[in-house]
Amino acid sequence: MIIKNKPFYGYWIVLAGLVTLALTAGFAFFGFSVFNKPIADEFGWSRGEVTAAFSVFIITAAILSPIVGRLTDKHGPRQVLFLGTIVMSLALFLLSRTSAIWNYYLLHLCLGIGHVLLGTIPLSIILSNWFYRLRGTMQGLAFTGIGLGGILLAAPIGNYLIPNLGWRNAYLVIALFLLFTMLLLLFFVVKNHPRQKGLRPYGQEATEVADDHGSKTRETTSLNRKEAIGTLTFWIIALTSMVYGMSLTAALQNQVSILTEQGFTATNAVVAIGIVGLGSATGKFIFGYLCDRINPKYAAAISYALTASSLIIMIQARSMAHLWLFAVIHGLGHGGWAPNLAMLAVSYFGLKHYGAVLGAMHLLYMTGLAIGPVIAGFAYDQTGSYRLVLIVFAVLCFVSVPLISLIRKPKIISD
Repeated sequence: MIIKNKPFYGYWIVLAGLVTLALTAGFAFFGFSVFNKPIADEFGWSRGEVTAAFSVFIITAAILSPIVGRLTDKHGPRQVLFLGTIVMSLALFLLSRTSAIWNYYLLHLCLGIGHVLLGTIPLSIILSNWFYRLRGTMQGLAFTGIGLGGILLAAPIGNYLIPNLGWRNAYLVIALFLLFTMLLLLFFVVKNHPRQKGLRPYGQEATEVADDHGSKTRETTSLNRKEAIGTLTFWIIALTSMVYGMSLTAALQNQVSILTEQGFTATNAVVAIGIVGLGSATGKFIFGYLCDRINPKYAAAISYALTASSLIIMIQARSMAHLWLFAVIHGLGHGGWAPNLAMLAVSYFGLKHYGAVLGAMHLLYMTGLAIGPVIAGFAYDQTGSYRLVLIVFAVLCFVSVPLISLIRKPKIISD
């Protein structure tokens, strides 16, 4: 869409979303693995003590997801993003001054708060405001920032900032960089709604969208969170996404351990993580694109099937070809979560209460992310192998494919 011979302003919103997610994912989610070793070495903390902070980070983000969704619906995504910028920047700054384990955990709790405030929930809402058509494609494009953050930022932090400045000053640098960049975007680029620029959402003139059966229905109704939670559709989406999240992190967070036990070198296992990240970034765009062309439930089913298949390949991997095949398929499957979950929420429950509904779904998905590595680790302690638990997760993911494919749009109550 061209407005007065200028590109549609919404494309700048997409770019701002991509940059935001790249920074938050690179500095917090992927950055954690870069900082934990030098911190553990300096204080003499065990790896278990240090990595427990990651669980605090994820669980905090999961618990707060429904609250952030409602907060975004009430006050607007730009305001939530501003709050997240302050919280995350402050948490990163204070991490540069940490000296006790309780303080380290507390700051990762704050980091989890900032991460969800600066995450996919407010950004998905703002992108949905700007795009009526191509909504899935634009969300998928913005969400590639999550994978790109790991690819582009983790290595410079680990290979340059920490060796040359020390981990404390590295935290200080990224805190200031995040604060400066996000304030520029929020003050000069990000707008909650196209009407603030005198525009309409992209494709608003197409006032009808296809339902499950290919017929047309107006996108003028929605369910609130309480009504949505009362439907079978919500629980199938939420619980299958939880299984999917457990499967993703059970493999990813134990990837080096699993692969080295199967005879691969640690170097190759680490390279495979990078391939997973690249596949994840690519997958987010692919699944966003798919959600504009097929029902999002089928896009979700594909991502579940890819993830299940990758786990089977992982436990059978004995050659480099198997390793790269696992990494590519697992990465693509991982890429589906953000665009698929966002589009399932808006497609089946409407836009008016979108943030609250998506936040409730995120609670279960992120709970899966948090407990997946724990379940896998416990299973390894009991059996001496990851094989059985990965098979169980693969089976559950395969079962989720027909379940998500059978959902139907619940009865909608007019706003």
